Amino acid sequence: MTAQNRKAIVNQSSAATALTEIYNSETELAVWQRQPDPKISAYAASLVDSQSSFRGLSARLELNEIESYLSNKLPLGPGRQEMIDDLLLVSDMFSCLFELEVIGMRLVKLEKSMCPKLHCDQVPCRLLLSYCGAGTEYSLLPKSALDSQSDQAQLHNLPLFAVALLKGQAWDEENEHGLLHRSPTSDEVYPRLILSLDFAS
Repeated sequence: MTAQNRKAIVNQSSAATALTEIYNSETELAVWQRQPDPKISAYAASLVDSQSSFRGLSARLELNEIESYLSNKLPLGPGRQEMIDDLLLVSDMFSCLFELEVIGMRLVKLEKSMCPKLHCDQVPCRLLLSYCGAGTEYSLLPKSALDSQSDQAQLHNLPLFAVALLKGQAWDEENEHGLLHRSPTSDEVYPRLILSLDFAS
């Protein structure tokens, strides 16, 4: 069975070491499952509230720049420091895992489905973390199923607060990789607050 026709393999655990499984050649998705933090959840909800002035943030940052950047960009409110601490933790883990000096960070408020069709990212690896709304949907079907865009794609949801590493098509030029995923399509799960981290290059 070719890599293109092989079902995606997921490694998930309540231990942070689950993220290192992304280096397993057969793993397409590594997930550190965490329990939601009530203070962060409340702050995330305030960011996506219709009265909030927050419109999201996006930047290329070195690790030592992240805290001051977030302090300048995130509005005041209960749970703000807990949110900053969590973003710092996840960013540090991502940069250490891939030995990155600079990362691309996006924290976005989504009011409707941004990517409703199943797709694979054109990146080596992307970190996704949903703080509010619903988690990203993914399929274990092989990449060859991409053409069908089937509604019966055996979709699964990443839990809220789960830290997920998704291999993209640029992970390995010699072998086929890339996890099929999409934004949730139900209007009932919006608005959402999503963190994504990427290789800055």
